Amino acid sequence: MRGSHGWAEVSRERKRDIIEAIVANKPTRGPVHAELDLTDRCNVACYFCNQQDLRTKDSIPLPRLTDLIDELAEGGLKSVRLSGGGDPLFHRDVLNVMDHLASRNVIIDNVTTNGVALTNDVATRLVNGKAREVIFSLNAVDAADYARMMQVKPALFDKVLANIRNLVAARGDSIYPSIVVQFLIDRKNVNRIVDMYELGRSLHPDRIAINAVLEIPFERIDRSVILHLEDNLVAEPQIEEILRRDKEERLLQIDFPYPQWNEMLQRTRDRVGTVPHNNFPVAKSFKGENGGCFFAWYSAAITGNGDIRPCCLLLNPTVKPLGNVNDKPKFADHWNGPEFQLMRDEMREVLLMKSRKPYTPQRFKILKEQCVAPHMCYLKTMYFQGDEEFYAELDTALTKMREKEIRYVFGNNTKRKRAIELYVQEHPRAKRAWDWFRENTRPARVFLKQRLGVDLTDAV
Repeated sequence: MRGSHGWAEVSRERKRDIIEAIVANKPTRGPVHAELDLTDRCNVACYFCNQQDLRTKDSIPLPRLTDLIDELAEGGLKSVRLSGGGDPLFHRDVLNVMDHLASRNVIIDNVTTNGVALTNDVATRLVNGKAREVIFSLNAVDAADYARMMQVKPALFDKVLANIRNLVAARGDSIYPSIVVQFLIDRKNVNRIVDMYELGRSLHPDRIAINAVLEIPFERIDRSVILHLEDNLVAEPQIEEILRRDKEERLLQIDFPYPQWNEMLQRTRDRVGTVPHNNFPVAKSFKGENGGCFFAWYSAAITGNGDIRPCCLLLNPTVKPLGNVNDKPKFADHWNGPEFQLMRDEMREVLLMKSRKPYTPQRFKILKEQCVAPHMCYLKTMYFQGDEEFYAELDTALTKMREKEIRYVFGNNTKRKRAIELYVQEHPRAKRAWDWFRENTRPARVFLKQRLGVDLTDAV
């Protein structure tokens, strides 16, 4: 059983509570799932890590962790993801944390780790506790490239391979945990994709994930190392070969964050005559217009220094934390506080407007463009969109909500503005005219807003 961001552990009743809370624009009684980034300390220094820019030397102390887990469990927490700015298994009390989670019947849905510290004791707890998934960030195909990418001694590569094999052996015939070996390709190793696949297959995981390094925050490294959009043609022959080798094995989990790369992937699949084997399912009831994020009612991400973040994909210095668990005695004070409520307001507006609300920093104080625009973030629906009953019920609820809150007639200014804006966004000609109006009447609109309080288009 693979990880599901905890969705598989959530009862139908609790899913309905989430829908009702979205409609009422109020908090649920607590997160059902949480990402606990136990420590910011790490035993490797991957050049591509998206959390390096936030990394501290902090770890959440065990007493604070146990109190936090107790409170969250009482509020209905069902699962956690152990990941983080550092490696979660590098926390000095990780065994005690795992034991305490088990004592509160909180499932470990996912552990994302470099695997260096995955000892026998950790492996035993993952198997006995029926952890859902372990992702090994192996990334490289040999010791030399591992040292380059992870910036550590080459000898650690063989240690990680041994730890993967040990977990596979400890699991035996059980399905818990599902084991994923992940590789990353850049310009230095793009010619080793076939070798990556073969190494992955030799380790006997459930899935082999291959991703590309196409972007690094804040231009931290020489861009000549990073794959460019046009490099999809360089990767194509090797992608074709591993698709052929995987046709019967069905181990590959491969997808890319850019259309050019996915177009290459699709035409290669067409030539080979294969389909994606490990994609998440999509229910018939799922509609793109209802595909907005609902994490503010469902989940929370807590980092090693105690910061609470909107989600694991918004871990960078440009996104302010929603608070810090060390600042208030109870997590509920944050969950029911103004920062989380503002995030709920913004997420609700996106859902209300059928994911057609244009993003601007003036409109969205917490969410970023990838949270608002369709197709820019895989996390907001990937784990959930296969739930036929949930999305059918959500569609019914959102339809009724839109009828009440998007109105030309018998509505206030907010409802009328929503109706006009949604019409514009759904009709290309009207949108072109609206964009022209916004571009060419800015001074007048600013004047009207400042002098008369008339806000036509969120003028600033």
